[in-house]
Amino acid sequence: MNTNAFGIRTLQISCMMLFCSLGGNAGAQELSKDALLDFVNTRYQAYFHYNMCTFKNVNEEKHSGRASGREPVEWWNPSGLDCEQWAQVCIDSKMSGGWLTSKHHGGFCLWDSKVTDYDVASSPVKTDVVGEFVKQFRKRGLKVGIYYSILDYHHGIDNGTVSKEKLDFIKAQLTELLTNYGPIDYMNFDGWSTWPTLPDFDDIHYRDLYETVKAIQPDCLIVSHTYESNLAHADVPFADAAGRSYPYHPEYLRPTAASDTSQGDWWWDDIERYRKPKTKEYLLKQLESYNSHNSVYVLNMSPGPNGRVDDNVATRLKEVAEAWDKADDRIAPGDDWGFQYDVSENLAFMKPAIQSSTQGPVIDFRARPRAEIAVDGVTESRGAMEQAAMTLKELNPWWEVDLEADHRIHKIEIYLQTDQEEYLVKDRRALSVSVRNAAGDVVWIKRFNASSDFYQSPSTITVPVDDHGKPVVGRTMRLKSIGETSLGVGEVIVRGGDRS
Repeated sequence: MNTNAFGIRTLQISCMMLFCSLGGNAGAQELSKDALLDFVNTRYQAYFHYNMCTFKNVNEEKHSGRASGREPVEWWNPSGLDCEQWAQVCIDSKMSGGWLTSKHHGGFCLWDSKVTDYDVASSPVKTDVVGEFVKQFRKRGLKVGIYYSILDYHHGIDNGTVSKEKLDFIKAQLTELLTNYGPIDYMNFDGWSTWPTLPDFDDIHYRDLYETVKAIQPDCLIVSHTYESNLAHADVPFADAAGRSYPYHPEYLRPTAASDTSQGDWWWDDIERYRKPKTKEYLLKQLESYNSHNSVYVLNMSPGPNGRVDDNVATRLKEVAEAWDKADDRIAPGDDWGFQYDVSENLAFMKPAIQSSTQGPVIDFRARPRAEIAVDGVTESRGAMEQAAMTLKELNPWWEVDLEADHRIHKIEIYLQTDQEEYLVKDRRALSVSVRNAAGDVVWIKRFNASSDFYQSPSTITVPVDDHGKPVVGRTMRLKSIGETSLGVGEVIVRGGDRS
């Protein structure tokens, strides 16, 4: 671990956090449908996995798919850097943009980061790769994406180890990337919550990084490797498409992205089987299949130690482009794209949520129906589409949100998992909604079943909140299902204001 990152540079991190906190409206709560439409219409973009693992494969005989964080900075020693060629390959391939691995799991940074010495500025070749990449792609009118791994072996950021100091380190690096290079179209997060050894969403809350990004560049779309098709942890869900068909529910047609490799792995290697490009037929089939679901196909090409994309890859991608009949642009976004109501009116939006238990994965084994899905701005509540927080079947399961301060609460709207509609009506199970204040005292509670007038439909509930004409002031709201059952919650909207 680089002790410098969390020792003598603490003051620099603190100063950058102050800058970030003053830099804009961290509470911006919009997800532009026009931005999503623009993203979907790009159809096809490039990944550039180019980082320390490239040179690990140069220096070691055995192929590696990731750096360990222990590789010496001296290994970063490219003989050249030709981002102009990268951009031209994208243009020749009919791609609309490119995304660069600014920091992968090993923690090495492709820019001069002021909060660590594990970066290009400390290496034999000090070129700011991020700066050169952005300059060349912007010059040619291409979209720019920055990949950033939350998992960081070198700086010791992994599951259960994330202190406030390490969170500030991440925020400081994001601040550098988002302030030093002009507009960034996409911030692509990876290494976050999808494996047991990774930092999870309890270690680092999504809202912390969401607000960091949006305070500086509110129009930057967050594209996160969550493997889930909801908006709990991303503006645009992202999946690994390598060798796989469309991984989401077949009826899910909201904007997504998916990554794939043009060669045998994500990282360059001089071993022949890793340098051989995939067939034109495979790449074309993947591109067209994903596009048909409004998913942008992000295809990786791995620059080598000379800083160039291999000629055989450039040739293969040009062949794909010549055979590809790009679909006409969509004229309008889908009605269900983005947030489905004015989230600024929901006191619970993106606030910390917990539940009594969590069911296993619905579609992808790396994504579970966590509690925060029910405060993601989407009222559609099909569990099969990963649009609902879901508990296990148990006695009196519950879901709860922390508003983080006492508020006057006027009304609570609940969208239950719609896959359970028939069961809800048939069983007429009892539910309760309660509010506690900051001290943890129950200040209001209401119990009812499926025959109650609170039900607008079998799965939609609207509960007025008042205490015999007096206002109810509380901090946490809990929904509980009475009996031996499971609880699925698509969205909770808490309406009200501050406590005054």
